[in-house]
Amino acid sequence: GWSARLAGLASAGWGLVVWVFGEAFGGIFAPGLTFLFGAPGAAIFYCVAGLLIALPLRYWQADRLGRLVVGGLGLMLVGMAVLQAWPGRGFWQGRLHGQPGSLAGMVSTMAGTPQPHFLSALVSHFAALDAAHGFAVNLVAVIALAATGAALLSGRRPLMRPALVLLLALCLVDWILIEDFGFFGGLGTDPNSMIPVALLAVAGYLALTPAPAPSPATEPAPAPETGLPKTKTRPTAVPGPARSGAMAAAGAFAGASMRAVLALWAAAIVVVGAGPMAVAQASPTAAPIIAQAIDGDAAPLNFAAPGFTLSDQDGRSVSLASLRGKVVLLTFLDPVCTSDCPLIAQEFRAADQMLGTQTHGVEMVAIVANPVYRSVAYTRAFDAQEGLSRLPNWLFLTGSLSQLQQAWNSYGIAAQILPAGGMVAHNDIAYVIDSAGHTRAELDFDPGPGTASTQSSFASELVSTAQQAMRRA
Repeated sequence: GWSARLAGLASAGWGLVVWVFGEAFGGIFAPGLTFLFGAPGAAIFYCVAGLLIALPLRYWQADRLGRLVVGGLGLMLVGMAVLQAWPGRGFWQGRLHGQPGSLAGMVSTMAGTPQPHFLSALVSHFAALDAAHGFAVNLVAVIALAATGAALLSGRRPLMRPALVLLLALCLVDWILIEDFGFFGGLGTDPNSMIPVALLAVAGYLALTPAPAPSPATEPAPAPETGLPKTKTRPTAVPGPARSGAMAAAGAFAGASMRAVLALWAAAIVVVGAGPMAVAQASPTAAPIIAQAIDGDAAPLNFAAPGFTLSDQDGRSVSLASLRGKVVLLTFLDPVCTSDCPLIAQEFRAADQMLGTQTHGVEMVAIVANPVYRSVAYTRAFDAQEGLSRLPNWLFLTGSLSQLQQAWNSYGIAAQILPAGGMVAHNDIAYVIDSAGHTRAELDFDPGPGTASTQSSFASELVSTAQQAMRRA
């Protein structure tokens, strides 16, 4: 009926908003995009489900809609198989440079969230399995994604049935061992992507069977002729503006073609998704939408920040405890880096300007992330180069190699010297520590293309999380 179709449209529209602003386009701009982690975002599948509910019933009478659903899923799975197999993304290695690979690291993080012990043990065992046999695990995932996607794209029913069973098994294993049921840890708001993917696949497969045509035997017999004059009956009108508004809109939508419905949804994607991105790209002080599209939302945390005692750019001893009473924005920079670190430094500088009078309650802190070029002379040169020397609340800390390594290990920083140069590959990350010394947020700070709009977007996100930490004080 019309209410179900309107509900489907509302679900598709709200899902689109969540996909763009809540899931940052499902992480499709992030470097670690993979189907195993839920890409391209659970909300986009809820959008598709809402559209399918919104379509008038006549579109389900033939098998065309089922073929579109199955074929679309098949195309997505083939694309995800290509990404999963792409070298250099860390999925083929269980361990990389002594650290867990992309999949093992993600699963280990999920195992550490609060949940029943038997579940965390199950997820931890899978993380250990992937760390030891990363190549084999990824090979199985690539083959399953590619085979399932190709079978669904073929359109042949004998191939689709085993492919559907394989996809359901893959979704179940991924949902339990990798996505950790999607809602443990206090952050999940839905069961994640594997459940809607499985339901859409089953719905598309069932829709390949056309609905039977009405049997002539079941059609009502015509009324006998009585010779009396025929009268026309009119349906009783429903009074009030509700019918003229909602029902009229639903009736108009029910009469629309599938092409018009899909065109309407495509226009909504442009308006809701591309529109804000274009505005943010053109804005000199962009909202965090670009930063979130590149690296995802800030991860909310709440634990005591590991302490450290190092020396600032003026040679004075500084400890985390000595900064108590202020919000600390902490990152790790290489003073001889010529790529990401200068961009991150400018984002911190822009954040300081955006804070305005609130800077008195915020301390900007960077710790050297280079085991070779770590002297005070290098931190001073970096500050002068990036215009940070004039910021009264900027600290670039260094120390002995053992002191730095302790800080790196405490905050999960892997620093490795790149070949043929003195630069270091390390995590682009920032932490927000509140005035009581508790870590409140972790931001993936990969600066992306480094344009003015992305820099202001990252700075805006940093300012926003800092202000939230100040409000909690």
